[in-house]
Amino acid sequence: MPNPQFRRNNAKRITRLKTHLFYLILLMQFSAFSQEADPSPKYLFPINPGQQNYLAGTMGELRSSHFHAGIDIKTGGRSGLPVYATEDGYISRVRVNKGGYGYALYMNHVDGNTSVYGHLSKFHPDIAAYVLEMQYARESFEIQLYPNEDTFVFSKGDIIGYSGNTGSSTGPHLHFEIRDKNQLIIDPLKFGFSEIKDNITPQIKKIAFVTLDSEARVNGTFGRFSFDVIKVDNTYLTIIPITLEGNIGVELYAYDLLDGVYNRNGVPRTTMVINEDTVFSEFKNGLSFNKQKDILVHMDYEAYHKEGLKYNKLFVDHGNTNDFYEVTSPGHFFSTEQQTISIYLEDSYQNLSFFEIEVNKRKVINKPDPDFDKFEIFRGVLHLKQAFREVEKPVLLYFSDAATALPPYRLDKALAYYTWDLKIGLPDSIYYGGEIIHTGIYGEIPSETAISFHNHHMDLKFDRNTLFDTLYLQFEKRFDKLNREIFSFPHAGVPLRGSVEVTLKPKLSYDQENARVYAVNGSKLSFQGGIWEGDNITFRTSSLIDFTIAQDTVPPVVQLITSNSSNLIFKITDERSDIKEYRATLDSAFILMHYETKNDQIWVQRKNENIPLKGEFILTVIDNTGNETVYNRKL
Repeated sequence: MPNPQFRRNNAKRITRLKTHLFYLILLMQFSAFSQEADPSPKYLFPINPGQQNYLAGTMGELRSSHFHAGIDIKTGGRSGLPVYATEDGYISRVRVNKGGYGYALYMNHVDGNTSVYGHLSKFHPDIAAYVLEMQYARESFEIQLYPNEDTFVFSKGDIIGYSGNTGSSTGPHLHFEIRDKNQLIIDPLKFGFSEIKDNITPQIKKIAFVTLDSEARVNGTFGRFSFDVIKVDNTYLTIIPITLEGNIGVELYAYDLLDGVYNRNGVPRTTMVINEDTVFSEFKNGLSFNKQKDILVHMDYEAYHKEGLKYNKLFVDHGNTNDFYEVTSPGHFFSTEQQTISIYLEDSYQNLSFFEIEVNKRKVINKPDPDFDKFEIFRGVLHLKQAFREVEKPVLLYFSDAATALPPYRLDKALAYYTWDLKIGLPDSIYYGGEIIHTGIYGEIPSETAISFHNHHMDLKFDRNTLFDTLYLQFEKRFDKLNREIFSFPHAGVPLRGSVEVTLKPKLSYDQENARVYAVNGSKLSFQGGIWEGDNITFRTSSLIDFTIAQDTVPPVVQLITSNSSNLIFKITDERSDIKEYRATLDSAFILMHYETKNDQIWVQRKNENIPLKGEFILTVIDNTGNETVYNRKL
């Protein structure tokens, strides 16, 4: 428990916060008034209207590759609940997809907005009959349709479908969106649904400070450092004192809770104040689909890759074009003087949380990190920690035939720390702790530039939109214990806005008919693909990680689960390169097969349920390498 002096200091913090809180409440009240003045009609909650409902996700929540575009409404772990039209309108789009939203409906309304209903198990019977007719006409399970305005017209409260677990859903629920006439995503909770209760303030769990250039320091050290947060007398604090110097980025790991559930939801509004000046503010009340990729630099992607936690950056990083920031800054400069950082979080129901810290109250030095390797490249800076101080053997950076001595920025009893800004030059090796260490840095790849890189192991081709920021390309070619050629890029924590074209130049020989590129994660291989040209293979990737080339000669496995006159159910799997396509016929005529990738099952849907399955049934399944399995059965 915090000691009495800590509590007295905290009481002073709360007093200082009252002024900020007063202005924030005024802002909140104005925001609430603006929402109440919204001329849009009162929408109906699409699941169990009039009853308390629970959410598994909110709009703007940080997902691994996108901002969540709506709310996820829980359905008690089951499928088949009626889904109601939220307002009068017509079905403008119907989509069936084995991934994404699965079975989805898009409904246009008189106010110009569009509501979206995803992961449905079934459509309204009239819509279902129309979709089935078109699936047979196009001979495809996956389909996207745009009915005329007068084809499927519904009133508010009409049943348009039933909740489910289709597509990329990980459990039964309804994904519900509202979009404006420009397809900008709107927070559905702004429409004041009484079915959702929220009396819980946002939860703050960790704060991180990041050095944004080679001269910045957090507790005397270059790099990124995170700190646990505790709540005392309604204020979130760190117990560990912190010193900041130079250009620093602040990151926050926080989430919101709603009444009755433990799901960690997004926080719509975050504001940061330093010494009574608002230096950052974001309000995710509207999202653009064409900026969804920018979540990779809105959150700390490298920290997510390492820790699994999604830290919200309270600064606008390189390549970030999101438009929901109200006050922006590329970073925050700290002198050695004492400064106060206050952070306010507000959820969709105006519940408030706040964090405060006074930095630079006293000098603090980070303890040596036992997991720190010999060197790292962080935000364009080469950072070194020498295991033993050897004054008579200084650290040297080698550039071809030239060498540069590197002075330490910090000296401990047994350790010395060094930084080198890679914009100055790219060292190929380091004299370091009595040995020569190769950096593996091959080149500087600027962002917003179409550029190619070539060497005798691989070629890379970057488009103008591939990178968010400059990439200091590292690469190593090696063989693993299984004698596989490994083309290694240590950039798993580097986000890419677009894909990069990679050409691998192997030394081993492969049967090109069934050899493709795979990503390597320990013993697991993930199919990437590729096209052979001569002895080289080219593919595209959105992650620069470890790759190898492997053979796949094993065809897919087709396993019959159920067979009767009304249905056929199969499980289809592929050991290495995954299923690419499938097709079924009955007496040579196309027959529709539904595909649920979560359990690897496909099953027949007859065009006419009154006609039993009878005749010669053939199912062909092909994997991504071209291996084929044909299942034949006389029904």
